[in-house]
Amino acid sequence: MMKHAAWFVRVKIRRHKNSKRILKIKLPLLLCLLPALNAHADEAFTFSSGVDYSTGKYGAADKTETLSIPLSAKYEFSDWTLRATIPYIESTGPSSVSGSGADRITLNNGQGSRHKATGFGDFVVAASNSVLASGPWLIDVGAKVKFATADKNEGLGTGENDYSIQTEIYRTLDRHTVFGTLGYKKMGDPEGLNLKNPWFTSAGWSFRAAQPTAVGLSYDYRQKITENGAPLREVTGFVTHKLDQHWKIQAYAVTGFSKASPDLGAGIFVFYLH
Repeated sequence: MMKHAAWFVRVKIRRHKNSKRILKIKLPLLLCLLPALNAHADEAFTFSSGVDYSTGKYGAADKTETLSIPLSAKYEFSDWTLRATIPYIESTGPSSVSGSGADRITLNNGQGSRHKATGFGDFVVAASNSVLASGPWLIDVGAKVKFATADKNEGLGTGENDYSIQTEIYRTLDRHTVFGTLGYKKMGDPEGLNLKNPWFTSAGWSFRAAQPTAVGLSYDYRQKITENGAPLREVTGFVTHKLDQHWKIQAYAVTGFSKASPDLGAGIFVFYLH
């Protein structure tokens, strides 16, 4: 959700000059930190959840329909941001399509019997540091680990850990914000496979249409992961609305332009800032 939440992240940093960014840790651990957070005004805790739906063939003969309910926590202190996410997934489609969202991959050249799988997906943790926050510019550098907690036999994950590094750049122009990402991902190889390690990038724009509301677009690209696969190419349109100092909502729609991307996707999320 990083790409969709760019406007809120930018506004928060500008309003809280001594606060910056995050890593992701396990949700139970973050909940235990709540009493400590109350004692430090320059720290912030955000919890978010929602529903994401997508449909596409992903190089297989039949469509895969995926419903995901991610549970996310974010802790910000000093120049650091820590994040943790784990989704609950319900997926119906060919058994060769594994995972969900940006971590979805098609194995065995798209062949596989159709089945339905439900359960928790992979647990993802991330950390980033604001290396530059000057005037309208913000630059973050971070790393992410996807732990293979999902059931690979059910097609909810590959069964291997993945590792990413990336940098994010934001630039405000009055009511506009432009942003971009560049990163590299080291894929864990399931037994019998040698996956490619892709570069990925994104570029986007958001516009503060009103004080509590922003709209925007982003484009995402990732190199192909398998020899017979395709690069990921997709466009996301989003709107975010701040309800009050604690609550905000976000809705988005996605369309893809390659067999690695969903044909259509949409979601709505709620954020609570403590």
